[in-house]
Amino acid sequence: MLASPSVDPSSTFAATPCNRWLGLRLVHRSPQRVELELPVRPELLQEEGVVQGGILTALADTAAVWLLWPDLGPTQAITGTGCSMQFLAAGTLDGGPLRAVAIPLRIGRTLAVCESEVLQDGRLVAKGTFTFLFRPRRK
Repeated sequence: MLASPSVDPSSTFAATPCNRWLGLRLVHRSPQRVELELPVRPELLQEEGVVQGGILTALADTAAVWLLWPDLGPTQAITGTGCSMQFLAAGTLDGGPLRAVAIPLRIGRTLAVCESEVLQDGRLVAKGTFTFLFRPRRK
């Protein structure tokens, strides 16, 4: 189990196994905006030599999660309930790191909707919308 959301977000982000495995870096985090960076390496490419769509989705989703998760109280958790991604351009090995920027569209009492853009060298690669359900944390 990871540390409580009340722990420093940057150290918790860096300690999260999936984030480490993917090579994600937390660039900026506030309740209004999250920026993540992912260096592109050969293991992230699919058969046509571009970044695999699931990697782009994971990057965008993680940015959206980090808009919400660090501010949850000790008894609250979130569960993703929906995701819609649009792939707009190819992420390439030689195009520099990918950057995900997430913003909240609406945060209510029980649901939150966030939007993430994935960019590479200032070019929009993908855009996604993510819906989360607030729920009690399991003990």
